Amino acid sequence: AFFHKASKTLIVTDAVARIPRSVPPLNDPDKLLLVSKRSTSDPMPTDTPESRLAGWKKTALLVSYFFPEHEEFDPDSLGVVTWTDGWEDNFSRLSGRLVVPPVVRTLIYAQNPAGVRRWVDVVSRESGWDFDRVVPAHFDAPVEGVGPGEFANAFRFLEDAGADAFPEEDLRRGLRPIADLASKRL
Repeated sequence: AFFHKASKTLIVTDAVARIPRSVPPLNDPDKLLLVSKRSTSDPMPTDTPESRLAGWKKTALLVSYFFPEHEEFDPDSLGVVTWTDGWEDNFSRLSGRLVVPPVVRTLIYAQNPAGVRRWVDVVSRESGWDFDRVVPAHFDAPVEGVGPGEFANAFRFLEDAGADAFPEEDLRRGLRPIADLASKRL
């Protein structure tokens, strides 16, 4: 983390993020429309704000979990994937707030939670950094109105595994198998 005192800004890379609930302006509309489809076998949808938003939400879930809960392979059609009901609820649980991204939390921070806790304590308390904005490397930036307390709150899962839990099936299907493989090789 880097603290820019003059602007009261904490600059981080992947430590935290806020996934926006609306479509960020730099996303390619064609790619959003491609991902917005209910099934990969469906025709390309009409370019509407709703279709772009569905594509954004599904993209955020794919990036966050790799193989999210409601993305299902069609057993009868090779290469066909269908999104089942419930994916929008999972997006809502993840978006619009400061979080430690699931990928970082599961694959990186789980390797040394005590070290991460010490780092969070330094950034949020011991350093004396009085920030009121965070600039992460991904998704929304800058994130205004985030001070040391809000930053530390994003890491509350370190003390309580049930705090700020992500959908279990999203983790089980996409990230946990990768984390298990990584921990066996370390």
